[in-house]
Amino acid sequence: TVRRLLQAWGVLRSLWIYRIRDRYRHRGMDALYRQFLAPGDLAFDIGSHVGDRIACFRRLGCRVVAVEPQPMLVRVLRGLHGRDAAVALVDAAIGAAEGHLDLHLNLPNPTVATGSQAFIAAADCSG
Repeated sequence: TVRRLLQAWGVLRSLWIYRIRDRYRHRGMDALYRQFLAPGDLAFDIGSHVGDRIACFRRLGCRVVAVEPQPMLVRVLRGLHGRDAAVALVDAAIGAAEGHLDLHLNLPNPTVATGSQAFIAAADCSG
C-alpha cells in the first residue's frame, strides 16, 4: 500500500540522516552524553526511532533500554541491535497510564508519530 511505501521511505531516509550521513554528528552526540554517562551505566532511549542514541550509548559502553512503539522501526532496531545483550528493546509506548494507544503517523514524515490527539489538533492549527 501507499502508506507502507511511505513508511519504508521514511525509515530509509532517517537511517541515512541519523546513522550514515554525518559522522561528525556522532562525535558531537558522544561528547554530549559522555558528560552524563559512564561505561556500565544504564541509559534509556524513549522513542528510539532508528537507534542513533542506542548506538551512541553503546559506543560509551552503557547498557540500554530502548522503547519504540512503531512496528516498522522496532524491526529496524532488532536488525541493528537485536543481538546485543546490552540492549533491551521494548516494543511499546510510554504514557501516564497502562492501556491501549492508537498511534497516529505523520504521513509526509512517517517516522514521526504521536498518540496525542491534542498534539494533532495543535499541529493542524499551525499549518
